[in-house]
Amino acid sequence: MVAKINYENVPETTALSEKNLRNITFDLTANGFEILFYKFKKPTINVEVGKFYDNEKDNFTITKNELTRMVASNFNRNLAIKNLSVEELDVNLDPIILKKVRVMPKTKFTFKNGFKPMDSIKVTPDSVIISGPSGSLKNLRTIETELISLEDIEKDISKTVKVVSGNKEIASIKPDKVTVNLAVAEFSQGKFTLPIEIINLPPDLEIKLVPSSVTVSYDVSVNEFSKISKENFRVVCDYSKRNKEENFMLPTLENMPSNIQNVIFEPKKVDYFIFK
Repeated sequence: MVAKINYENVPETTALSEKNLRNITFDLTANGFEILFYKFKKPTINVEVGKFYDNEKDNFTITKNELTRMVASNFNRNLAIKNLSVEELDVNLDPIILKKVRVMPKTKFTFKNGFKPMDSIKVTPDSVIISGPSGSLKNLRTIETELISLEDIEKDISKTVKVVSGNKEIASIKPDKVTVNLAVAEFSQGKFTLPIEIINLPPDLEIKLVPSSVTVSYDVSVNEFSKISKENFRVVCDYSKRNKEENFMLPTLENMPSNIQNVIFEPKKVDYFIFK
């Protein structure tokens, strides 16, 4: 037969470890009718954790004799309990701890045509304190918010949302709400044709780039569009990082405005010729 183990009155400063037994099996000496009756009754073992717990230890053991007595309490006194599946019951406890974890916003956003985020999502506070069994929280580094679902976004977002967890072992979350902010703006595309500057070129060497300029396109908010000029950019090719086998270099942006996005070069590489 199988007896279910119920752990009761667990002290608030601890939690049951996941590795504790939930059932034990045993043989019951009785006539056929009685055995059938008790199978339907589904015997249980109620373990009063507080009775055995010592706050200086994270485990305790229930002896075979005590365990047999607990099982026998489900039946008439004249029935014999034999062949318990365990010699003794080891009960393991985890101390309840506090842990700081980072909040990760769970979002489903779509933006109106031409609109996009100005920056990454900001969460305030960016971390919360959770409590729970040390074993269950050991590998936990982040926790999510409830889903924020918005469509056709065209203005800044500010939402107060709950912090949630699918981990049933988490006893508390403080604070249990955070504010999620996202700056949103209408964007337009800018484009400049910029000369390429060669750096780390030996002083006695003369080379020619083909082409000698590149077109840089980028996205910028409509409000910032007029503030961007060619002078904000510097495009360079580093001679020391050239591809010697195929005689080309890769242009890079040494300077650019901090408020632009999706920067694209055309062409992405330039050939060079050495004059001797």
